[in-house]
Amino acid sequence: MANQIPLLEGTDLAGGFLVPDGQAGVVFERGLNRQSAVAGMPGLRIRRVPGKREKLTEYVGRPAVTTVAEAGPKVATGAEYAQVTLDMVKGAAIVMYTQELIEDAQEDPTVLINNDVRSAFADWLDSNALGRTSSGQIVGAFNSELSETSQTTEIGTTGDALAKSISAAMALIEGNGYNPTGAILSWTAKANLRDARTTGDASIPLYSGGVQGGFVQPDPELFGIPLRFTTNLQAMGAPAAGRVIGVVGDFSQAVLGIRQDIQVDFSDQATVDVGGTLHHMWQQNKVGSRWEARMGFVAHDLNRAFVAIIDAA
Repeated sequence: MANQIPLLEGTDLAGGFLVPDGQAGVVFERGLNRQSAVAGMPGLRIRRVPGKREKLTEYVGRPAVTTVAEAGPKVATGAEYAQVTLDMVKGAAIVMYTQELIEDAQEDPTVLINNDVRSAFADWLDSNALGRTSSGQIVGAFNSELSETSQTTEIGTTGDALAKSISAAMALIEGNGYNPTGAILSWTAKANLRDARTTGDASIPLYSGGVQGGFVQPDPELFGIPLRFTTNLQAMGAPAAGRVIGVVGDFSQAVLGIRQDIQVDFSDQATVDVGGTLHHMWQQNKVGSRWEARMGFVAHDLNRAFVAIIDAA
């Protein structure tokens, strides 16, 4: 067997097949969009952005067609175009190890943490795109916060209240000429839908036939739209002013921009400040991994294409 010296990406036999064309998208496509409720929504437009900001032109309105008589004048009609701004922001994290941990571990901890870091970035993306955490409203870093749409529907108290709220939200979106493509719900909604029972017989699940996919699958469906769940919406069952437990939307009206996919750098020379305590990597035999990504999110016609499900009463 031939030895390839050095191992490099330019030659397949030297390991180049490990770095396929379009590697910049592999981490996102195989990681973030599976773990992020927002990024995995059907219809969401995902685009690579070459700079720090991008102006997007969106089509607004709808031309009207009228009946005219032979040789009669035609009525002029039209729509309009609007612009939305997509700004790139950076998310980052640093994880530190001692060199002894790396040397003595049975499995490489720098590899084991990869999936957990992706989950952390997915959580960051969802929180900022929704404008929420499990504790309530936040000021998101992105151009749009889906939970802040002016369209809302209030959940009721009956066993089928959540499904009715989703249907009511879909109706609002449809009434505005858009097509609902998905719903993002609080993680507690899984139990709510599982536990709902038919009137008069507590042994019969209300949604055993109405929800496809089951709640152990990533994307169960209700009324033909996929449901995804997140810890970045507040829990059900504790009504309070401003409590948002779900967002239904036409996600084709939203854009996720990626300026820089998740990247990692390692250093054993740097000094890292952790809450005022300095960690001197070289002096203390430590290694730091720095993870970074630059992304942006914006929703067009937020107040018509998206509806928040609230539990205020």
